[in-house]
Amino acid sequence: MAVRKINWVSLGLILSIFSLAFVWACAARPEPPPEIKVLKIGIIGPLSGPASMWGQAAAKVDKIYFDLINERGGVKVGDTIYRIELYPGDDSFLPSMGAAAARKLIYQDRVSAIVGYVSPGFNALSPITNAEKVIFICRSGGGVIYNPKTHPYVVFGFPSMENILNQAITVMQAYPQYKTLCWTGTEGDRREGELAIEDTDKMLEREYGIKSVRVYYPEATTNFTPYLSKMAELGTEVIFSSGTPLEIALMAKQRWEMGLKWPLAETAAQMDPPMFLRLCGKEAGQGVISDRPVPWELKKTKVAPRFLEIAKILVERHEKQYGIPIQNYGIFATSVGMTAQYLEAVQQAGTIDPDKVMSTFRGGTFETFLGTYKLSGEKTYGSPIVFGYPCAMGKIEGDKEICIGEYPLLDADYWTSKYPPKN
Repeated sequence: MAVRKINWVSLGLILSIFSLAFVWACAARPEPPPEIKVLKIGIIGPLSGPASMWGQAAAKVDKIYFDLINERGGVKVGDTIYRIELYPGDDSFLPSMGAAAARKLIYQDRVSAIVGYVSPGFNALSPITNAEKVIFICRSGGGVIYNPKTHPYVVFGFPSMENILNQAITVMQAYPQYKTLCWTGTEGDRREGELAIEDTDKMLEREYGIKSVRVYYPEATTNFTPYLSKMAELGTEVIFSSGTPLEIALMAKQRWEMGLKWPLAETAAQMDPPMFLRLCGKEAGQGVISDRPVPWELKKTKVAPRFLEIAKILVERHEKQYGIPIQNYGIFATSVGMTAQYLEAVQQAGTIDPDKVMSTFRGGTFETFLGTYKLSGEKTYGSPIVFGYPCAMGKIEGDKEICIGEYPLLDADYWTSKYPPKN
């Protein structure tokens, strides 16, 4: 039997052709699409009880925001696309209810983060969230007892304690003819701030020509006339209050009935001017001043175009769906704002692993609905996890609220510094 001689040249050519074909096939093969998963985020707020008007108003905008993100393809984290799911929790503005809501969100719904929390139950929720490595984005301020060693998964997305001084300066700069500012609130507010009172008062007078007087009242006060009389004796020209919206409404009404027309400012965002005016009366409500964190109105604080675009879409969709404007622009600092902060962090980290996300938060720079901030805060909390704030304020004029100015909190470290930043 004759042995057939192998043509090595032909064989080499055939193998080369097959090799090229294989390379071409591989090159032409499309990349597999990113894996799509679900990222669960909990938002706890007062959906029932006396503060429910705030919680329910925010919940409407929260849903619009989540829907908008998912319509745009979700959130790309590393090589994974996440569709975000909203899990609301109701705390009725009570610590015990907030703790129960947190347990459900963590153990039953399996959320990766709880955001938007501004109720008075930090110390009831934080032990639960930290034990389970669930990132907890909330406010600083009254009732918050923080320790960086026992709260490694806490972020202060809304610096309600730190921004008060800059808010007060904003108000006084809007009324340069007035020089005497009366700080007021409950006795509990006085006790929380008493360590900084003397230095703050001296600094305001030395650096800004603002004289501070202080009048505090017991918790659950509804008759403010004796305290207003005391304010008048002290030469008050402007009031700055840390009280609740109901306290502000009662104070506004009673000061007007006493013939006192002082501007009255509060640190919190106004719920809705028409609603507030129904509580205190249209005349008494004129000149009442509130936090007004409206992204497109900010002048000194630069907001990234993508956040301005989303903010305006939220406003348009809310009005289209519910027939009314957004009732509380505070959502850009709380639920919507804190959700955006968390999503920015997981995208920068490239993972939803809580330790890596917190590492990204510490010392990272983040664009938000209310400006761009590098997270420091080492002097304040021992851990760089406090966002800055524009400290923009607005006053009621007629039946609307208009912006009167801002004095940005660029770095939350200023709270323990000798002076606030000059803008």
